[in-house]
Amino acid sequence: MQNNRKKDMILDAMQRLMNQTSAQSISVSDVAKEAGIGKGSIYYYFKSKEEILEAVIERSYSAAIEKAKNLLDATDMDALTKMEVIFRTCRESSMELLRQESNNFFELQQSALLHQQYIRIMVRNLRPILADIIRQGNREGSMHCKSPEEVSEIVLIILTIKLDNHLTRDSREHTKKTLDVFTYMLETSFHIEKGKLAYLWED
Repeated sequence: MQNNRKKDMILDAMQRLMNQTSAQSISVSDVAKEAGIGKGSIYYYFKSKEEILEAVIERSYSAAIEKAKNLLDATDMDALTKMEVIFRTCRESSMELLRQESNNFFELQQSALLHQQYIRIMVRNLRPILADIIRQGNREGSMHCKSPEEVSEIVLIILTIKLDNHLTRDSREHTKKTLDVFTYMLETSFHIEKGKLAYLWED
């Protein structure tokens, strides 16, 4: 319990500093001073400043990620329903990141780095879950996919980048068209019934 409390103190300190300046200019010593602990204590929990930054972002989406992980134990849900939860989680998390930025939770000068970290965190955490869901879909006959792990990574990379839209800066019309084509590709390659993925783009 004590370990978790000190870890949270470090993350809280990093978050406060990020509200004041860019992540690039923050040092481990700055974080230690802000948290009121010794610099050596930080290295007990994190190997580098980059790990602290990633943990701050991951903590912001811990509820969404946990919600997705709970799907693995949901025996009363079919694969297509679980897939919808995963895809909506991506969308809701992206909207949450934009909301935090609009509230000045992250400085604009470091937003590109944070968006990249966000994409990596979401893909890393959701990939094994989506792969298991695809395997369930294969068993149920609602999907047909020979490479669940690889396909899951590709799907999540496309979704997080397009829904986040920070890196590509596409218009709404272009994003919608891209997701329409992406939906068609999933329906075709997975042999999913047409219309089952219509929720991917909703105004």
